[in-house]
Amino acid sequence: MAVSRIFLWLGFTTLYFAALMFITSFGGLLLGEFQQAQIFFGIACIIGVVGAIVYFTAQNAPTKESTRDALVFLFLFWLLMPIIASLPYVGLGSVDNISTAYFESVSALTTTGASTLVPENISRSLLVWRSFLQFSGGVFTASFAIVIFAAVNLSGTGIHRSVLFTLRKGELFSKLLHIGRVVTLIYSIFALLTFILLTTFGTPAFDAFCLSLSAISTGGLASRSGELANYVSSVGGVVLAFTCLLGAANVALLWEVVRRRSANSVRGFFQNVELRGTFALVAFLTVLGFFYVGHMHVYTLLVEAVYMASSTGFDYHVIGVDILPPSILIAIALIGGSALSTAGGVKIIRILLLMRHLRTDLDRMSHPSRVMPVRFQGQIIEDKAFLSIWMYFFGYTLVFAMGIIALGAAGLDFTHAVAACASALSNMGPLLSATYPELTYDIMSPFTRFVLTVIMLLGRIEVLAAFTVISPSLWRN
Repeated sequence: MAVSRIFLWLGFTTLYFAALMFITSFGGLLLGEFQQAQIFFGIACIIGVVGAIVYFTAQNAPTKESTRDALVFLFLFWLLMPIIASLPYVGLGSVDNISTAYFESVSALTTTGASTLVPENISRSLLVWRSFLQFSGGVFTASFAIVIFAAVNLSGTGIHRSVLFTLRKGELFSKLLHIGRVVTLIYSIFALLTFILLTTFGTPAFDAFCLSLSAISTGGLASRSGELANYVSSVGGVVLAFTCLLGAANVALLWEVVRRRSANSVRGFFQNVELRGTFALVAFLTVLGFFYVGHMHVYTLLVEAVYMASSTGFDYHVIGVDILPPSILIAIALIGGSALSTAGGVKIIRILLLMRHLRTDLDRMSHPSRVMPVRFQGQIIEDKAFLSIWMYFFGYTLVFAMGIIALGAAGLDFTHAVAACASALSNMGPLLSATYPELTYDIMSPFTRFVLTVIMLLGRIEVLAAFTVISPSLWRN
């Protein structure tokens, strides 16, 4: 195992977070929060020195790495980087202890959007920081999916494969840096357009900045408590909904739109099977909600259905999709968005592939002598390729069940445990307030939040990758 190579990239990502703190410090100066700016600057200096030491001491690392090295780096990144990201929470005195700070930073970096904090009670500098964390988490999530998960699952169904995945053996980390720049460029363009449109249609500039970063990363954390309708116009609500759709869409398709800027690329984007699946979920929630609240709230139902299907979970108005039965909202959250996106959940492509496989197996049972290959989008997929999807589905279900048991042991009743576990595993923290608003993260015990933190990390790492890293077979020889 190329341990020094792993440390090299951990040092590089540490320097990235130090640079992000410097930017936040500068933002604090612009906002007139000089004390907060000093704290961010001081922490950035310390983290920058530590990151530089780790990075430069590992300069003699091997130039190539294996997929096992990439998996270990992935696991350590999601475990250690939230510790660095949590330091401003502690330094600014916004939380009582380091465990709460770690919960907050994990929630932001995994784009879950669960929080114990009231936005009005914390500094604007910290709101900027967690907005940056959400955006960065979205970039890291998409980049890891394109490079690491695609490389690990070379013999599978290829749900992580894309035009961006062109890889030679041993160049995982160098490719990761290139893909990270591409993803950052794509999300930055759409975040900037969202910011411009939101401010144009009446949203205050600071709120528009935070919401634009949160929407493209499907993070769900807002700059104010309460409903978005209090400070976002109806047109702004549509803008946010469209941005959430982009964040939950396949980033490789977004890259084609940005790169080609042609009608064919836009047409191909909207014809994508996963995006059409998202539209189907939005239509289902909207039509079902119509029977509950009537035509007076169709607009709210539509935009909140997009927020829900994209795993963002923004609450636009008091009366919306949260009027639907909790079981339906939980099911939608667990399905999630597209592969190679910032959305959580099982992913629509996996559900569609499993349904197609199920249909083919049923046909085989009724016609045993016929040869019936599994066809999906004009391609024949071998049966052995579905093994990884079935294993993922089994692992996801196992983590969901174990999470419910652990949360029950922590003191939550069954219904609350199911909703809380689903919100963490699908990386959609606002799901909890949409299903059971009486249960909030700030009233949970430290142990309950610890369990949720672990579940959030498992949901973002992808359960099979997490199981592989902790498997003894990975560490043999």
